[in-house]
Amino acid sequence: MISNIPKAIKSPPSQEELANRLEKVRNLIVQQNLDYYVSFDPVNIYYLTNFANYVHERPFILVIPKKGTMKFLVPLLEKTHVESRAKCELELSHYFEFPAPQGENWFDRYHELIEKDARVGVESAMTLRIYDQTPGNKTKTDIIDEVRLIKTEYEIGRNVHACKVINAGHKRLLKIIRPGMMLFELYNQISGYLMAKVVADIKNLNPLVSKVMAAALPPSLSYDPHNFTDVFLKMEEGGPHVSGVGGQVDGYGVEIERSFFLGTVPEKAKDPFYAMMEARRLAFELAKPGANFSEIDVAVRKVLKDRGYADKLLHRTGHGLGITGHEGPYIAAGYDRKIEPGMIISIEPGIYIRELGGFRHSDTVLITDEGNVSLTKAPETLEDLTIEVD
Repeated sequence: MISNIPKAIKSPPSQEELANRLEKVRNLIVQQNLDYYVSFDPVNIYYLTNFANYVHERPFILVIPKKGTMKFLVPLLEKTHVESRAKCELELSHYFEFPAPQGENWFDRYHELIEKDARVGVESAMTLRIYDQTPGNKTKTDIIDEVRLIKTEYEIGRNVHACKVINAGHKRLLKIIRPGMMLFELYNQISGYLMAKVVADIKNLNPLVSKVMAAALPPSLSYDPHNFTDVFLKMEEGGPHVSGVGGQVDGYGVEIERSFFLGTVPEKAKDPFYAMMEARRLAFELAKPGANFSEIDVAVRKVLKDRGYADKLLHRTGHGLGITGHEGPYIAAGYDRKIEPGMIISIEPGIYIRELGGFRHSDTVLITDEGNVSLTKAPETLEDLTIEVD
C-alpha cells in the first residue's frame, strides 16, 4: 500500500470546484445528445450546488441545460435557505405551497423550465410523480452518479478530514469499551465526542449532512452485522465484537470497522479471523488502477470459500464512498468496471457465523496512481485487537 495521505480540507467548495463538477456533467450531457438533465436526488443536488435539505412532499428539482445557468425549482419556504447555502450560479424558480390551486402547483412552474420537445435526461432515482410531470423526450441516465465516481483533489481532502475525525472516534471506542457496556451508552459517548470534533473543526457545517455515529455488536449478535434493534444490548467477555464508526462529516461519508475481543479470544474464533485477514490482504493487493472490480470480488471471496466459509458470506468485498457512506463504485461480482485513480472505496470482506460472531475489518481507501492508501487507521492484528479488561 502507498502510505502518502493527501492533506485534509475543512472549507466549503469554491465556485471553481463546483463549476468544474458542472462542466464534467455537461460533457456527458453533450455526449449523450441531451438538451437538459434533471436531478431530483438530494445527494446529487448537494454535489453540484452545496445545498442540502430534507425532501418531503415539497419537491426540489434541479434543471441543467447543456448551456447557460442551472435552474432550481424550490418551495418559497426554502428560497432564502438555498441562497445562503448554494455556492454556485443558480436561477431560482419557486412555488408557494403543495398542494396548491390549479395553475400554481410546483409542476406548473416546472413545465416552464424545459422546452416541450427537448431531449431530457432523468435520474433512475427520480420519483414517478416528478417523472410523469417532466416535459420532453425522457431518457434514464445517471450522469451525476457517473461523474461522482472519480473524486477531485478537493473531495479527497474533505474525505481525508472526515477520516481523521472517525479515526479519533474509533480509537476512543476501543479505549472505553468494556464487558457490560450497553450499546446506547457507547453510541452516546462516542457519537457525542465525534460531533463535538466536527463542530470545532467546521464553523459553518450543515447539520443536514453531518451524521456521525459509533456502535459495536457483541459476539452473540455480530454475525448479523446491521442488527441494532436492541439499544440495551450489552458488550460481552470474549468476541468477536464488531465495531463501526462513520457517517457523514459535513457532507463527506467515510467508515472504519474492526473485529475485536474483550479479554479473551475463543480458540474457534482464530481461524475465521485469520481467513478474513488473508482475504483483506488480497483485496488491498488487487485494488489498483486498471484492475476489474468484479474480478477482485470473485478472487477475494474465493479465498474465504477455499478456507471453508462459503456459506458464511453475506456481502461483497466493498463499496464506494464520497459525499455519502454508500455509493458507487462497487467491489462486487458483476460490476465489470476498471478501477481508476481518485476513486474512494471500502475494503471489507467478512465472515459471519451464528453462535460465534462476525469477522470484518473495514477501511476507507483512496485509489492512487500507484496503488492505494487507507485513509482510516486502527489496530489490525488479533493481538492488538484483544483488549485487556479489569
